[in-house]
Amino acid sequence: MRKEVLFAILAGLTLGLIVAFGAYRANIALSPKNPGQSEATPTPKPEFAITLAGPSNLDVFGENTASLSGITKANAFVAVSVEEEDYLTQADTKGSFEVSVELIGGVNQIVITAFDEKGSEVTQKLLLVYSSEFQKYITEEESPGQEEPDSIRERVEQKVSQALKSPKALLGTVTDISENTLQIKSSGGEIEQISVSADTSALAMGNTNKEVKVADVAIGDYIVAMGFMNGNGVLDTKRILITSPDEATNRMAIFVKVSEDNNTSLTTQIIRTGEDKKVSPQRTAAIFLISEGEASKITFARINLDDTLVAIGTDASETFTARTVFVVGRP
Repeated sequence: MRKEVLFAILAGLTLGLIVAFGAYRANIALSPKNPGQSEATPTPKPEFAITLAGPSNLDVFGENTASLSGITKANAFVAVSVEEEDYLTQADTKGSFEVSVELIGGVNQIVITAFDEKGSEVTQKLLLVYSSEFQKYITEEESPGQEEPDSIRERVEQKVSQALKSPKALLGTVTDISENTLQIKSSGGEIEQISVSADTSALAMGNTNKEVKVADVAIGDYIVAMGFMNGNGVLDTKRILITSPDEATNRMAIFVKVSEDNNTSLTTQIIRTGEDKKVSPQRTAAIFLISEGEASKITFARINLDDTLVAIGTDASETFTARTVFVVGRP
């Protein structure tokens, strides 16, 4: 009898402790956080975006021109910086824009920046590859225009077929070689498999470019592999460039208003923040005055006080060195 009473007491104490602990945990969970504790500040979202209709990242071109098109904020200025040239256009009232750019041989780092009238901005980057030798492979893959299929299934199949026929590039360092396959590791650490064959051509790029064999590709080489994705998501490689990795570009665009000018440099203010920024042209800088949608070349000395500019170049801590300047507003 005494044992039963003792067991009952112990069971009651255990149950009481469990209930008390549960209530304590619930109070902790439901109580407001200490106002003195810091909380992570969410990253502010851009006020608008750039949505590219084309081209896509790592697309391959057999000709040295590419048409970039997309949608952004209505009437926004859209600056496009390519390896050797810079371009400026303005989106229409629906936000659509299109600009034709010139590519250089190999990998092209493209920087696209859109500015609204208040100076808010958004930037998008992509890589495009140009190889004149690759044009013959693009021509081989092209087929005569097809009629639009009736069924949804056929339309999907046609879209997939078109996507597979779009030439793509993969960039990275060769980490493994087998009979018909190369394994590469991208700068981001992704591992990709690419298929090669006796028909795959290769070019070793340097002070003088030299055609080589695929067998000359070695582990440790940095390559640009160009071809077409097969149904398994593996690149069927037609051409390889053996080259060196490019450093990420530091080209950028700024939207400013001139607050002080002279013949050699400008003191400007960033439109959005009012921050002072000195702008100096590089020796070969191109200066354009945009008037009624047309661009005319002017000298740097003809930039006036209170002009509004889109400048493209590189930024140091104190001075922005401009490769191209567009005067987009003049009182």
